[in-house]
Amino acid sequence: MKLETLAENAGFGPAQAAGVHAPSPLFIAVMVLGGLVAVWCGASWAFNVRGIATRRAENIRQRYLLGGAQLGQLDRSPTMWAQAWYQRLLGAFMAVAGLVMVLGGSALWLG
Repeated sequence: MKLETLAENAGFGPAQAAGVHAPSPLFIAVMVLGGLVAVWCGASWAFNVRGIATRRAENIRQRYLLGGAQLGQLDRSPTMWAQAWYQRLLGAFMAVAGLVMVLGGSALWLG
């Protein structure tokens, strides 16, 4: 005998038997607002608005070199993270992930 049939005989509807319920409005709001923030920040990094990716890469490079100097390693080469193209790539990924969150939250809200 199927689980759905047993649950319906016990007085539960099909949706309750499967444990399916509507998502919380708070969860949907957090997804949509978080997605909008991620799209905004990611687009700012990806398109290097006001030089944010370049400044961020330079700060990472300075911290990396300073940490090497404190350890006595003066010939450290900069890593991939300390380059502007990598920061812009991260921004593009963040913007796409934010767009997925916004679309997912919208689909939950409408759906």
